[in-house]
Amino acid sequence: MEAPKIVVPHPGPETRKELERLRKAESRAALSFGMSPETVVVERAQGAVIEDVDGNLFLDFVSGFGSLNAGHCHPKVVSAMQRQAEQIHQAMSLVSRTRNEFLEKVLSLHSGATPKSMILGTSGSEAAEIALKMARRATGRNEIVAFTGAFHGRTLGAVALMGRKNQREGLGTLVPGIHHVPYPYPYRNPFGDGPEKCTEGTIRYINEFLENPVSGWGDVAAVIIEPVQGNGGMIPAPIGFLKALREICDRYGVLLIIDEVMSGFCRTGKMFAYQYEDIEPDLIVMGKSISGGLPLAACVAKKEIADASNPGTESSTYAGNVMACAAGLASIEVYEEENLSERSLEMGSYFLRRLEELSERHSIVGEVRGRGLMIAAELVSDRATREPLSVAKKASDMSLKKGLLIYPGGHHGNVLAFLPPLIINKAQVDTAVGILDEVLLELDVQQ
Repeated sequence: MEAPKIVVPHPGPETRKELERLRKAESRAALSFGMSPETVVVERAQGAVIEDVDGNLFLDFVSGFGSLNAGHCHPKVVSAMQRQAEQIHQAMSLVSRTRNEFLEKVLSLHSGATPKSMILGTSGSEAAEIALKMARRATGRNEIVAFTGAFHGRTLGAVALMGRKNQREGLGTLVPGIHHVPYPYPYRNPFGDGPEKCTEGTIRYINEFLENPVSGWGDVAAVIIEPVQGNGGMIPAPIGFLKALREICDRYGVLLIIDEVMSGFCRTGKMFAYQYEDIEPDLIVMGKSISGGLPLAACVAKKEIADASNPGTESSTYAGNVMACAAGLASIEVYEEENLSERSLEMGSYFLRRLEELSERHSIVGEVRGRGLMIAAELVSDRATREPLSVAKKASDMSLKKGLLIYPGGHHGNVLAFLPPLIINKAQVDTAVGILDEVLLELDVQQ
């Protein structure tokens, strides 16, 4: 299917009808309208193309918020799900060969000589909370260091790890003992411009609070970080930062938790983004594209850490659902057989070049950045002052009407973010850039 193809101006009559039904039945707290107040009502999808109920075709550069790295309905994943559906769907507290094979395969993807074990969950939020509980049990300490702009999920413990006011409003006291430090964000960093100053300043800041007995921090169990901050605006931590963070964690006996929910499974050009550096995390949180779009997540931990938790203290009813594990096995086969890490690097480099061309034509583009196909354009009202232009949601809505799905994000709601399926081609990138050019021109005129 060639996309975009808008046969009826969006939202069409069938879309409006379904959105009306949705608004009557679903709480406004849900995520259905995360990209647009008139979102797509999906009929079917294939690869990077979505067809809505009015027959419109959309080019998908969000891919389920990063949960469909191999694209929609990859034939190999569909076939694995069909085979598994004829055998058994769900098996809590029962063992299946499919789940065993999946556990072994995911463990084999992680570097480091230390023995590891793994526990499954249903969402990135659940996996993040599993990691927090394991870290506290293993260390006997309670406090956790997280980063500004972080996103680790929407359950209560995961929300405590983020600093977003809109997510925390009305919740009162969250999980105590969480400390936030500046993310290594070279474009907006209190320690100065550039990756070197950013890394040095952030590490010095963390060291000061861990070392100083009057800093206000207590006994820290773990540091949790996204190697590329996703919802925060597709911000790659500078190369070298994770190694420096690993060293400081080792110095103070603090565990290092790497959140790969969005950045994992070839998204950044490596199977996992932390593998750009020679480090071994203590715990790794995974989700989204771990299973080709089915509800599944995981926490991999060094075995000595995992063994500090008593039997039966983690997991949940649908954790390790056999259908999801079958889809996960098939998805990983696709990632490896189709060399999607290499494709992510190739297409990501091309996409960045095209976005840089746009930045030359549109002064509201302050920075273009990314790693692999985890890419963003940050919008500003003034390049000199870097004043945020908080129109990402508006730009997403404008793009949608033109047939392109993009991800509105950023610390200030000013980042156009892109998570296309890794199977996209140059023609699809060119099409997306053409639409973005039109949207940026309209935004330019409105400023």
